[in-house]
This record gives sequence, C-alpha cells and structure tokens, in this order.
Amino acid sequence: MQNVIPDQHAFPPELCAKPLSLVGISGLDTRNNATHKSIWDVFGNTKTDVSGLNYKLIDNAYEFPVVKPKRNSYEWYIPKGILKKNWMEKHLNKIPAVMVIFYDLDWNDPQWNEKMIECASRVQSIRVALEGRNTKLSVVLIQNHSVNPGDDDSHQTERVNALCTSCELNPNSLFVLPHGDHLQGYATRLAGAFNDLAQNYYHTEIRNVKSHREHLQKQTHQYLFVRHQFKMGFLSELKQDLHGAHKHYTHAYNNLLEIRIVDTNAMEIRTVAGFINYKLCRLMFSLNLPRDAISQFKAHTERFKTRYGFQELSFEHHAWMALQNQVFGDIFDEAVKLGLPAVQTQHPGLYYQQAVHHATLRKKACEDLCKGSNVYPLPDPLEGIATMDFYGQRPWRPGKMTSDPPDPQVEWNGIKALQFLENQVNHSIIIITLYGLAVAQFKTYRCPRTRRFLVVQMADEYYNSGDYGKALTLFSHMLWDYRSECWWSLLSHILYKALQCAFLTARIDDYVIFTLELLGSKSTLPKSQKLQIFENLNSVFRKQCPEAIVILPEIKKSRVLWKNLLGEAPQTYKLEMNNIVSCLDCKVRFQEEKYQVDGLVIIEILVRNSSDFQITLLGISISLENYVKNTEICVETTTNQDFCFAAGQVKRFIIEYKPNPADINKELEISSVHLYLGHMQNPLFDLQFNGLGNDIKSIPMELVHFRNCESIDFDNIKALLKCSVVPRHSKLAMHFEHAKPALVGEWYKIRINLADSRDYQVNNLIFEISLQDDDVSDTTEFKQMSLDNELEKLPIKVSLGDISPSDQCVTVLYMRAFTTGERNLQVNVSFNLHNDDLIPSSMEEFIHVSVVKPFDFSTKILTTHFEELIKHYVDETFVIMPIINCLSPWPLVIENTELDYHDNVHNEDVSISSQLIGCEVSNGETASEIYMANTSKVSDSPILIGNYTIHWKRANGESTITKIPINGLIVDFIPLDLSVSLPAYGLVRTPLLVEYQLKNKSHHLIQLDVSVEGSEAFMFAGHKQFQTTILPGDRRKLKYNLYPLIAGSVSLPRLVLSVPENSTDGPSLRQEHLNSLLHRSLPTHIYVMPQMKGQPELTNVIKRCEMINLN
Repeated sequence: MQNVIPDQHAFPPELCAKPLSLVGISGLDTRNNATHKSIWDVFGNTKTDVSGLNYKLIDNAYEFPVVKPKRNSYEWYIPKGILKKNWMEKHLNKIPAVMVIFYDLDWNDPQWNEKMIECASRVQSIRVALEGRNTKLSVVLIQNHSVNPGDDDSHQTERVNALCTSCELNPNSLFVLPHGDHLQGYATRLAGAFNDLAQNYYHTEIRNVKSHREHLQKQTHQYLFVRHQFKMGFLSELKQDLHGAHKHYTHAYNNLLEIRIVDTNAMEIRTVAGFINYKLCRLMFSLNLPRDAISQFKAHTERFKTRYGFQELSFEHHAWMALQNQVFGDIFDEAVKLGLPAVQTQHPGLYYQQAVHHATLRKKACEDLCKGSNVYPLPDPLEGIATMDFYGQRPWRPGKMTSDPPDPQVEWNGIKALQFLENQVNHSIIIITLYGLAVAQFKTYRCPRTRRFLVVQMADEYYNSGDYGKALTLFSHMLWDYRSECWWSLLSHILYKALQCAFLTARIDDYVIFTLELLGSKSTLPKSQKLQIFENLNSVFRKQCPEAIVILPEIKKSRVLWKNLLGEAPQTYKLEMNNIVSCLDCKVRFQEEKYQVDGLVIIEILVRNSSDFQITLLGISISLENYVKNTEICVETTTNQDFCFAAGQVKRFIIEYKPNPADINKELEISSVHLYLGHMQNPLFDLQFNGLGNDIKSIPMELVHFRNCESIDFDNIKALLKCSVVPRHSKLAMHFEHAKPALVGEWYKIRINLADSRDYQVNNLIFEISLQDDDVSDTTEFKQMSLDNELEKLPIKVSLGDISPSDQCVTVLYMRAFTTGERNLQVNVSFNLHNDDLIPSSMEEFIHVSVVKPFDFSTKILTTHFEELIKHYVDETFVIMPIINCLSPWPLVIENTELDYHDNVHNEDVSISSQLIGCEVSNGETASEIYMANTSKVSDSPILIGNYTIHWKRANGESTITKIPINGLIVDFIPLDLSVSLPAYGLVRTPLLVEYQLKNKSHHLIQLDVSVEGSEAFMFAGHKQFQTTILPGDRRKLKYNLYPLIAGSVSLPRLVLSVPENSTDGPSLRQEHLNSLLHRSLPTHIYVMPQMKGQPELTNVIKRCEMINLN
C-alpha cells in the first residue's frame, strides 16, 4: 500500500531545472592536492547563468550510463510511451557533453616521456568508458612554470604534437592552465573553449535525433514524433539555442495534439502536454514574448479543460488544471521580478485564482467520488509506481498503447486505490496556500475588492477545515472594509460566519460585538435569526452558554469552553465599538464651544436602539480629559426605566459639570462614552464609543432629512467633543488712543485707557501685550511708559494692582517698527473680581496698526556742471544730491541733516550746514540739497561715500533719526587736470578773456596737441593749433581773447586736446580720457548780452547785467 498519493502530474525537478551544458572534470584530487582544490573551487564557483556550463567532478569509480544498442529500423517497433523518465536526468547530470582531463605536466618536465604515456593512458580509459557516445574529450595541462617569451618555441611545439599524437587528440582540444595569480582569468577563457566544444556535441546529438525522422510512420509512431521533437528541444536548451528549442517544442506540442485521446491514454497525454506547455511558456517569457506565452497557456487550458478521462478520477483532472495555473503563475511572477511589466488586467494573481478554483473543484469531486473509499484494494494496484519508465502511465497497465479495453477488475481496483489516497489529502491546505499566493498578487497590483473577496474565501476555507481561530481573524480584518463601503448583505453574511467562529472558539468579547452588529438595522438577517441571536445574548448576560446556531461536530467542545469561561469570577469586558455599526449608537456634544469658568458645562448624550428588541443598560458614563487627568462622569437618573430602550427609541441624557479654575484657557475633551450591558453579578460589558455616531457613515448627508421623523432627530445632530474653559467675561471698558498709520523707524505712541463699570473691586490687574505674528517680532521694538526706559521683551506684562469701583488707569506703550506691514497687538487683561468669592476673569482686545514708509530716499551723483556722472576721478570735484520724497500721510518736519564722509572721500566746503533745517514736507513733496566732495583713491568697485543722517518727526511727534548709506561710483585716475576761468557772461563786440589751465598730476612728462575750433559767434585771438609739453607737477596756462559777434546763449570755441601719435614719453594717457575730461570740465555755451545804446559806464552795465542774470 502506498503511503502518499502518487501525484503523477507534478513537474519533476529535471523538467523545472534550467538546462546547462554538462562538463565532466577528471584528474583533480581535491582532497589531497591543494592546487587541484583551488582549481576546482574556481570552476565550481563560476556563475552558471553567465557561463551556461554545469561542472561535475568525476572520479575513477564513476560509471557512465550504458549505451543502448542502435536501432537500424522502426518497421516493427511499437513505442510503449511518450517520454521516458530517465532521459532528461541522464542528459542533465550523467552524460557530459565535454570530458576534461586535468594532468600536471610542464613542458620542461624531466620525466616528460613517462608522464606523457600516463596522460595518454588516462585519456584512453575515459574514451573507452564513453564508447558509443559523442562526448568531446579535452586535456588541460596544469603547469607550475610559465613559459618565457625567449624559450625555444620549436621544442614546445614538438612536445605538443607528440602529446596530441599519443592521446589521439585534436590540438584544438589541448589547453594549458598556469597555476598562479591569474587563475580566475584563465578559468574564464577555458570556460569559453569548453562551451564551444559542448555546442558541437549537442549539435551532433540533435542531428542524430533528426536522422530518425525518415524511418517513422504517422500511423504507428505518433509517440515517437512527439518524443523526438521534445528531445531536440531539450538538447537545444542545453545548447543555449532558445529559438531552436521554441521551434522544436512547438512541433512536439502540435504532434501531441494529433494523437487520439481515450480513457486509457488521457492521463499520459495530459501529463506530457503539461510538460511541453511549461517549456514553451517559460521560453516565451525568456524571449520577451509575454503575449504569446499567455495565448499559448490559454489555448492549452482551453483544449484540455474537458479531457477528464475516467469520470471516477475527475479529481485528477482538476488537480492537473490547478497545477497548470499555479505553475504558469509562478513563471509569470518570475518574469515580472526580472523586469516584465504587468497590469491590473493581466498579472500572476489571475492564474493563482484559477488554480484556487480548480483546487476547490478537486475537493468537491473528492467529496462526491471518494465517500466510500475507506479500504485500500489488494493486491496493491499501485505497486511499482516509483519505477515506471514513462511519465503519466498507470502502474497496472504500463506500456500499453492499444485502445483495447483493459481488464475491468484491474481498472476498478486502480481507481479505488487512487480514490482512497485522494481521500487522505488535506485539500484545505492546498487551497489556502493558493489563496495566499493570489491575495499577495492582487495586493501588489492594487485590486482591493478582489483581494478582500479572496480573503473572505480563504476564511471560509479555514472555517470548513475546522481552524476557526484563523477564520475569525480573517473575517474580523475584512469587516471594516465592507462596513466602509456599505455592503450590508455581504457584511451580514460575514458577520454571521464570524459569529459562528466566535461561538466555536468561545471568544466572548467578539461574540457580543458581532451580536450587537447583527441586531442592528443594517443587518439583512431575517427576524427569526435575529431573535435567536438576541436570546443567546441574554443567555451570556445570565452566565449561560448560548445555543449553537449551526450544527457541527465541534459544538460539544465549544460548550465545554463556554462553561469554563462563564464559570470564572465575574469580570468586565471592554469592547471598542468605534467603526462598528451596532444596534446601540450614541452621540455626545457640548452645548457650547466655550464655557466661562463660573458657569456649568452642559454635556448632552443621545443614545439610540436601532434593533427590533428592547435593550436595558446598566448605566451610562463619559470620560472627560482636561490635559491633567481623565475624569469619568456618570449619568444620574431617578429610576432604572430611564436606561430601558424600546425598539427604535432615542433618549437624551444631560450631564452638568462644574469646571475647575485650573482648567482656564484649556480644552475639555470627551474621549469616550461608556454604555454598560449585562448584570451586576455576572459578566459586565463596557461598550466604549467615540461619541460621533456611526450611522452617518452609511447614509449620505443629502438623504438624512428624508428619514422617518423621530421625536429626537438623532441623525441631524452634530457631535461636539471639545470645548474650552475661558475666564469670566469682564465688563471693563478698554480704549486705545493712537494715530494710525505708524511710520517705519519712529516711536509710535499707544495710550491704553481702562475703566471699571462694575460695583465690585478689581484685584491683581495685569496687562499682557504680545504680537500675534511671530514673523515680525524680530523687526519690532517696544518701550513702556517713557522713551527713557529700556527695551521690553515680548510678552510685556504690566501689573497695575487693584482698582476701586469707577476708577480709571492708563498705561502708555511705545512701538518702533523697522519694516512695513501690519502689526497686530494682542492685549490680554487678567484680574480677580472681588465678589463673594475671587472669580478669575479676563478680557482680550486687539490693536491693528499699519506701518508705512515715511519717505523714499534717492541720491544723484553729478559733475560740477550738474550733469550725470558715470564714474569718479581722483581729486576731481563731484556733486552729491540727496533727494527726500515724502510718502507719509502726515506732514514731516526735517529737523536736521548731515553727511558723514567715508575715509577716502573729502569735503570740498570749508564750513557747511544743512540746507533743510526746519523744512516741512507733505505727502508727494520732495526736498533735496547738495554737497561738494572729491575722492583720493582709485577703486574698481563702487565706493561708499558716507552715511546720510536725517533727523525728522511728524508734527507733535517724537524725534526720529534715520541713517542711510550713500553709495558712489567706481574711481578712476587721469594724470591731467583741466580748469577754465571764464566771465559769467559777455557783451556783444566787447572782448572777454578766457584762461585754460592744464596741470600734470603724474610723475611723468605729458605731451599734448592743442587746437581750438572756431565758432561763428566769436572771433578769438590766441594759438589756434600747437604742441605743448607739461612737466611733472607743473601747470600750463592757455589764454584766449574772445570777441562776441551775436547775442544770446552761444556756443564757445571748442578746445581740443589729443595725444601725439609719435609720443613716447609720459604715462598711459589715452584719448578717451582726454575726451571725457574735456566733456566734464569745460562749458559749451556762454550767455552774450546785446550791446547797450550810447556809451554807459562799464560798471553800471556789469551790475545791470548781473541783476538780469539773477532774475
């Protein structure tokens, strides 16, 4: 009798293993020779996925499989089966494609001849052992001395030829392995050579198998057509020719489909078809043809899904179908891990789900067909099943190809034996394992509903297998999902199953929770079942075992568990009711969001019974948290009937709570509501609710108003679980005096007036002033009462002591802001009201102040002719013009201004005072003044001229000082200085004298070409064009007499300076420097007055002209 079921559909290991070329290695003594062991370690640790080779160490005692006699004709040959069991194992692990003989031999070995003969003897013994096979032979010489380039190559070649002749070996099959530092590299090169030899071997084997095709006949050799194509496909895999393997496996599968299927050969054909389909699908995924693999598998299962064979063994067919889907899911999952993309509509979980389906059908078929199979038939019809020659054949009729009817009694005994062994299988473990694989895949590909469905089915399978604890765990995990999506019918079914599991495992807490939920209005159970469940709940309250709602063999054991549980001392069970759609529901709320400390906190509790039965509570309480401790407050009633709820009834309960003065400015929060069920001397169940209610999750807010009208509108009442305790509201009058907006940089005065309008005395009055926005606290300063006081840190606390009735108190706050924006000041006043008791009180006010800029400041840098300057020049005078543009809505008074020059900037004025003292500017008006300065140092970056200080204030305000840095331009150096002496105006036909003065500021000689361009408005006397030389530090004066010809603002004759082309002396004075100097230093026009009539005195004319010019 067999102890295990002979699952002939299971895939053998040799089929699932990756085919690798087998390379036999001989001649390595790994135990006694360290060199040989290191060589074997290198080859043995080579990654087979990269090299495609499987190395096997073969010793002298190894026996190769016996060679079968070659068949010359297939005329009278009838095959006994399709695929032999030992063929794949033989070519994977027993018959090497390449046999490598390792031998220690150096080219200069003194015993060369003796070792050569010994090496040839080893090769010959291997050749004799492999006689009749096409295994390639190769010799690798292990050499300890490497060959130098200067050695005699002819001597080495002679010994190579002698060794190849002695061993009857092709020179291409002789290799040398130097044992040294680069052993891994040599081994990699040898692996490439071995791979080429293996390719040749498998190519020859494929040709030998293909040569049998011409001897086969379709009528009698259909099995051989399948077998030979399978062999060629497997050999192609060993050759690493995946495309060739795919072609041969496809031919083998198509030839298999041409065989007529009857009951006697259905299992064998089905088994071989599964093997070939497995090879095809795996190859298609390897060749990046996933669509073809899926199409092939679907076509394969479609063809064989109705090929049951014997109906009495239909469970075998379902087992085979389940295995096909499971293995394809494994292949698919392996391809995904290697980078193949998958989607929700096509992923491995779908095939695991199909495997579950067929495994369930297998279990059902077993229950239907194997009920009476309790005795194993004798003699054993399955004897010898492990030694069968072919895959998929029955042991009681091996090797029978004809379709003649078998012996009915033998067949029946075999069927009975298989049914008996099938009856011993734990189908639930198989199904649950497949469920686990499917759930993991659906979770990965984000299919939550399918995953939940499978988990529920898995829980059902646990339930059917008698593992009620695990079934209860899975059911409990799924309940929350079905509640959230309002699947009430599904939820009721799962709850009913979970209730049965809780009863069978005596889980009293889960039993009560599931009972309360099944009694609710959302449960779809009939009223008769609800009544039975309600009676069982009351039995639990009375410490009696509930009645079973389903008949199972485990009921007696469960009743013992319940009896022991209920016989213990009474205890309280805390049941978490959040997210439970229970028949008991409650909401709780504070009637106000804020309560004064001297008032009562009113808490309203609503409790609803949505079941069809009357339920009585033992009590109701709430847990109130105040950040210090957790206080439990019970509902007080006059009679016990107040806790009795009729079917569908809603009741309201009120709790009044006196807050503690320590709770001021803190939150009170209702953490939970407790409904107590049971009896005082029996188990007590504490139902803990969050107070938000659960019915709102199942009904849209738009529809709650259309429900049946109740005396208390439970659904439309909104829960409020938090409130704050605030000090007693004060009737103090607080008034703020300040002139908005504030200006940046000024001390802004805020006067706070406080008056008491009560008849009670106020004690311990404290002001606390702070900023609401922390972002502006770093740019805002405060002082209290007087500007002479020190700066205050926020929050500012001012203690004013006690105030008698009808008194007033005043405090002054100064604020200075350095940035614009809003400043929101929070003023908190706390005090104790002296009535019968000291009542803490407070009030809160806000001061909103806008801060704006008082003025906008800009600076102009000009030449002495008030033209814009692009850069400074050393020792040249420039003009600084600060400009103040008033932006304040209040008029500003400029008390004083001053300019503090930087180190390298010098003032040109001997004595200077502010030109804006006492100036008042309004919004939109501009005030400006000028300063004359020069610089004495070259700078490539803009210089800092100095700090401009403005003393200003608003009318009747506090004085404010604003310092603004004035940045200048870059500073350059010109070795030449130019100035001009010119009258303020001229008279027509009256000569005037113009004097130009050139100064050499450098330590070098300066040569210049000087010329004067004529003008139609003047005649002039002087050098028109000449060349001049200026010594270092010297001056040169050029004088011209100009004779005006016309009146008005006329252009002067233009002085032109240029550097001579042949000038070799002097510093690097460039022409653009001269042009810029002329443009900055010389005026271009002069005003010429008309000639006076008569002959007035010159002094009177000049005075009159000056008066005209000033006007």
